[in-house]
Amino acid sequence: MPETKKFRDMDLNERLDYIKDNSPISEDGMSAIRGWKEIELKKGENHIGFMPFSIGLVKITVDGKVRPIPIVTEEPSVVAAASHGAKMAASTGGFETAVNKTETTGQIQIIGIPAYRMEEAIEKINASTDSLTEEGNQASPHLVAAGGGIRSIRNKVIDTKCGQQLIIDFDVECMEAMGANAVSKMAEAMAKPLEEITGGKVVGRILSNLHIGRVVTCAAKFDRNAIGLRKEMNGNIVEISPDEMIDRIVALSEWAANDQFRATTHNKGIMNGVIGAANALGQDTRAMEAAAHSYAAFGRPYSPLSYYERSDDGNLYGCLKIPIPVGVVGGVINTNPIVKGLLEMTGCNNSRELASAIAAVGLAQNVSALRMLAGEGITNGHLPLHRLRTEQGQA
Repeated sequence: MPETKKFRDMDLNERLDYIKDNSPISEDGMSAIRGWKEIELKKGENHIGFMPFSIGLVKITVDGKVRPIPIVTEEPSVVAAASHGAKMAASTGGFETAVNKTETTGQIQIIGIPAYRMEEAIEKINASTDSLTEEGNQASPHLVAAGGGIRSIRNKVIDTKCGQQLIIDFDVECMEAMGANAVSKMAEAMAKPLEEITGGKVVGRILSNLHIGRVVTCAAKFDRNAIGLRKEMNGNIVEISPDEMIDRIVALSEWAANDQFRATTHNKGIMNGVIGAANALGQDTRAMEAAAHSYAAFGRPYSPLSYYERSDDGNLYGCLKIPIPVGVVGGVINTNPIVKGLLEMTGCNNSRELASAIAAVGLAQNVSALRMLAGEGITNGHLPLHRLRTEQGQA
């Protein structure tokens, strides 16, 4: 049925009815969202109560599919900005993504190997990769049964104040799980065999949150006709043409590429959208923050995760590359019916689709924030909306 009202103009029941009729959410998921106050949620350590947050919604086109993506954040303007960015891209085809892999890296630290025995230890490890892989995979049989498991094992020697350390890095195909616990279990399972092989002592064995095996590339063209600005501010009309606005946004992009102070804030804008969606969908937000900011400095000075340029057809082109470690099974998804319902609502059936959708929200939020920074400014744009929604109870 065609939408007769803008989503923002509907009351709460109309919005929920619209979601029910226009997304793949189940009846149980819909009931959980409608009746959240009555749900007995899992209590955390030292539990004293629950803190409700508003769930906002962004309708965004990702790889040809229109997806409703929920956002949970303390800042209402994030939802408005992401929605605006999604709208600017919709008329030019939306966001296109590519996910390189769904692999997470594990690490094992071995100390106490004398320098004269290091080369021998490395040779023994290289000769034992098959048996080490088997040991590690046995620690996560469910992941292996689903088609995942250890894909490669490599090593490196680092020089420290404590002497040389031998570090084992191994990549794990995590399939539809984020995989943090599975990878750490694998690292622990390989510890004793590695001590026997090398004669050293294993101390650290854990996953790495630098998820270079889960990088999403997300790109979009933003319609030049939606880029320009004409707005009344303080009794005056402020007008910026589409061409000038595109030039300004490209200039902002170049600023971030050449100034770490600006790049940090640029990336924070991306993470406003990424973390808001991750909060709503039960993902590990701390892992995402760590991965994104570490990747921004991976093999280079700290840099912006996205860049912008004018496309050949005169629109604004934006591209984001960011690690998005997510899963559609396990963790809070299995224990919180509201999170499960929100995940169903997105229509994301696997971890690749979910990573792509979250990356698209990050780029949508980023371009909208840059447009506002290049135009009316943050204090005349997002902050008034934040105050308005706070006064209205975020209606």
